[in-house]
Amino acid sequence: MNLPKLSESIIRAGANPQSYQRGYDLWQDGAISNTAIQDDVLTGECAGTSAPYYVLHIELDEGGICLADCSCLYDYGGHCKHAVALLLAYVHQPQQFVKRKPPAELLADLDRATLLTLLTKLLHDRPALIDWVEAVLSTPSGQAKQGKRKAVDAEVYRRQVRNIVHSHQGGGFTYQLDEVRAMAIKFLDADDADTALAILLALIEEAGDGFDDTDDEDGDFESFFNDLSLPLAEAILMLDLSAIERQQLTDRLKKTDQQLGNYGVDNALDVAFEALALGWERPAANAEGVDVYPAAGPTGGSGYRSGDLIEAKLNVLQRQNRMDEYLALCQAAGRHLRYALKLCELDRVAEAVKFATTHLMTTSEVLQLAQRLRTLNHLADALAIGEHGLQMDGLKRSLAEWLAPIEEAQGRPSQALDAWRAVFNEYPTLAIYKTLQQLAGSQWTALRPDLLAALNKFHDKLPLAQVYLHEEAWSDAIELADQPNAGYAVVETVADAVVQQRPEWVGRVSMKHAERLMVEVKSSNYPIAAAWLKRVKAAYQQLGQGEDWQRYLTHIKEQYKRRPALQAQLRQL
Repeated sequence: MNLPKLSESIIRAGANPQSYQRGYDLWQDGAISNTAIQDDVLTGECAGTSAPYYVLHIELDEGGICLADCSCLYDYGGHCKHAVALLLAYVHQPQQFVKRKPPAELLADLDRATLLTLLTKLLHDRPALIDWVEAVLSTPSGQAKQGKRKAVDAEVYRRQVRNIVHSHQGGGFTYQLDEVRAMAIKFLDADDADTALAILLALIEEAGDGFDDTDDEDGDFESFFNDLSLPLAEAILMLDLSAIERQQLTDRLKKTDQQLGNYGVDNALDVAFEALALGWERPAANAEGVDVYPAAGPTGGSGYRSGDLIEAKLNVLQRQNRMDEYLALCQAAGRHLRYALKLCELDRVAEAVKFATTHLMTTSEVLQLAQRLRTLNHLADALAIGEHGLQMDGLKRSLAEWLAPIEEAQGRPSQALDAWRAVFNEYPTLAIYKTLQQLAGSQWTALRPDLLAALNKFHDKLPLAQVYLHEEAWSDAIELADQPNAGYAVVETVADAVVQQRPEWVGRVSMKHAERLMVEVKSSNYPIAAAWLKRVKAAYQQLGQGEDWQRYLTHIKEQYKRRPALQAQLRQL
């Protein structure tokens, strides 16, 4: 595979501004070491603060960066600063990355005995991997591969749920309950619906009993119950229950449902009740003989609702590999995105793309399909459907943010320009403005007025101020900062940037804000007032009027001598 041509703008697109700047500083400071490239994977280490170094694993494809994993705890969206630093090292110093063979090639010629020796030594040297191996071997699917399935005691899970609930009465424990729910889903995947149902019933009943003693201010516990109904419905659909068994299970669930209703959790088990009542029965047909399915949900044309019976049926059909029935139900019920995604998995990509261009109604759906196509190594089709989505009505930022850096990595400046413009129109920033300038080339003169118009319409005037400062349009920046609705962030940014060019204005506006804050007897204002006074001082110094600054400082110290909290701030000036 030909690796993509990465650039700083592509890296910046995947990180928030703070992470990018910190990553840039780390790279500049030489924090990256032990770099290597193995097929399409970059690895390396980055010096850290909470650890001696962080381990990085970054996967590339023809569209750019498809995965950036770091051993740090960063979880705030986008690439962490360590990943940014490694990517910048790859862009600017690719010769420092040692080339290594991919794992399959490295191990291809080893016999079973050698592989066993190697694996045994690896587990001895890195005992943390033993838990991973045991976990893989103990999954329901792993047990099935080894022959007869072991009977599972659902009471073990019931005791586990009871202990979780009663030992965490202050809340914040639903992630542990989610782990039990995930185990039930693994049994569903292994075609063991009996065990899955027993675990889910234990979850619902024991957690319901513990609701009264639980602090659920954030609504996490309520969300947890809402997430149980769909897998519960799937287990019911997978079982061949008699009429008596259905009624018994219905009565059992009604007790818990009533209990949850007393705590304000309504309709949490509706899909399960629907599965018990209807099973696999087809809906009633209308006058034209067409089955009537639930109306379209809030996303529009594809009719998605996160917990309806159609979704449960589709999940079961997919799990049981009943593809013809799956596709027929998707089409009949208007689940267009699921239909297109399944066509992709069946390697009917051309059919999926053609279907999507006429049936997907939102850019969110288009983005999900494009992302799936990319993971299936159909990048050209992913780009085609993404570009189609940019022509649709509605918000386009998420789709365009995904599409733009891929177009850039593919060396398609015109398409990248269109995508970045779509992002800029909804959420303009200085970084995107610079990227557009670079991509536009000779078109920049014609494009710039449209971008400035978008900046002027945007509710936050800070990006417009940053663009003016970037272009050294000092007067325009000051005029913007002087507007009544400019906001303090705009005034501060402009004042910090133009102190050398317009010290008189900086001194005047900073003095006004400082004095407004000092007048109020409010100690929380004083650090902010001191920050404005530092700007006043910088302006006086730029004008060569240091003595005037000292006289002004002496004056305000005397004026507010009975404000000890303010005096403490003034002494630092």
